Amino acid sequence: MTEAVRLVRWATRLSSIAVSSVFLLIMALAITNEDAPQTPAIPVLVLLALTIMGCIAAWRWEKIGGGAAIIGAIGLGIAVYAASSAFGLDSYLLLLMSMYSLPFLVIGILFLACGYLTRPS
Repeated sequence: MTEAVRLVRWATRLSSIAVSSVFLLIMALAITNEDAPQTPAIPVLVLLALTIMGCIAAWRWEKIGGGAAIIGAIGLGIAVYAASSAFGLDSYLLLLMSMYSLPFLVIGILFLACGYLTRPS
């Protein structure tokens, strides 16, 4: 494994920690709020937890975890679209979808790339 691949792997891992931490904070605040999460927000929270678990799994199994993070990011974008429409936030739709799904999509792609670059020849 070359030094460049090692640097990309660690940059991806540190990015996954940073992104997952921010979204875990958002989840904790949404769940512990005195008002329970409304029905359209529940699929977003569940998919967010599953996507974070995919990022955690990617530390051990880069291809599987990266694929799970990508699939989770796509599902998260769809869930955010549905929740935004239900809450009447249509004018912020693209912003919200990209804020929730793009970080996990990039991290998933980077984990997949690291997995394919370090595979045994």
